[in-house]
Amino acid sequence: MASMKYIKVGSTGVYSSVLAFGAMTFGTKNTMQLAGVNQELANKMVKECIDAGINFFDTADVYDEGGSETLLGNALKDYREQVLLATKVRGKMGPGINSVGLSKHHIEISIRKSLERLKTDWVDFYQFHGWDEHVPLKESIEAMQRLVNQGKVLYPGVSNFSAWQMAYLQAQCKAKGYSHYQTAQMNYSLLNRDIEHEIYPFLGYSGMTLLVWSPLHGGILAGKYDKDSQPKPGTRMANRGGEWGKDNFPPFDFEKGFSIVEKVKEIAKEQGATPAQVSLSWLLSKKSIIILGAKTIDQLKENIASLDVNLTKQQLEELDSITKPKTMYPNWMIERQASRGREFSKVE
Repeated sequence: MASMKYIKVGSTGVYSSVLAFGAMTFGTKNTMQLAGVNQELANKMVKECIDAGINFFDTADVYDEGGSETLLGNALKDYREQVLLATKVRGKMGPGINSVGLSKHHIEISIRKSLERLKTDWVDFYQFHGWDEHVPLKESIEAMQRLVNQGKVLYPGVSNFSAWQMAYLQAQCKAKGYSHYQTAQMNYSLLNRDIEHEIYPFLGYSGMTLLVWSPLHGGILAGKYDKDSQPKPGTRMANRGGEWGKDNFPPFDFEKGFSIVEKVKEIAKEQGATPAQVSLSWLLSKKSIIILGAKTIDQLKENIASLDVNLTKQQLEELDSITKPKTMYPNWMIERQASRGREFSKVE
């Protein structure tokens, strides 16, 4: 197997493996049809990751209602100081009206409980798990900075924010002398390249690192679904609507999506690889950290082996061409203006 590669995270002094592990499958409450991994299997998965060189582990308090954090904390107890550990806050974690969101109240309670479940004194990355329109941003970033000052959080991050929201947040933090937010966890795959419109360029401009969630788009890009048959019960695509087009998560264009899957399968055959490995290899050509999820050891090993797949320039161009999103305004105008350059005589 190819050696693991590492990239610097944001403007920090730490490096992450290009493949990370996401613990959303850990637990028993079957959150969104993803959970089902018990402690014994969680321990084996973490060991498999460590042996492969993976040093970034991601979870969230809402995954399995805290169960994911508990299982991951137990599995990482012998490796804590050699890994980067990330979790998130925002989701509803109790019956109270204030047991949700990005208020100081909820953030303070959430970090305390997350640290207890993870069996650690600190998390390397603490991420806002989405924008909270009910709480002033000033309050949320003050609460985060307090955790940084206390040493409970080393680096702040966000997830599922728009570009303008991240820009506003970073500007406010800079003005107040607060810590720069280093990571943005976003959905990105061959079936959803929406972040390339505004978010991806902003991440490069601001020096933030992209963490990719659902890189196989709920298993679609692994070739596990048949477009002529409804999703099988218990699968991620059947978790809400139970059939194609009824609130599948993540959402995708059905006809275009399966035409993309066919091209992925074609390239996989040329490479002697699996569709999942080809899809992940395409993402590895981008500057990002890919969060892998798995429910079995075999699935985890298959995904890690994407490091061995070297797509040709032609194959990358084919995948880029058939999945490239339409340029949106004002981006097409910006590109048009940039291509014309400046036409003037230099004054000596």
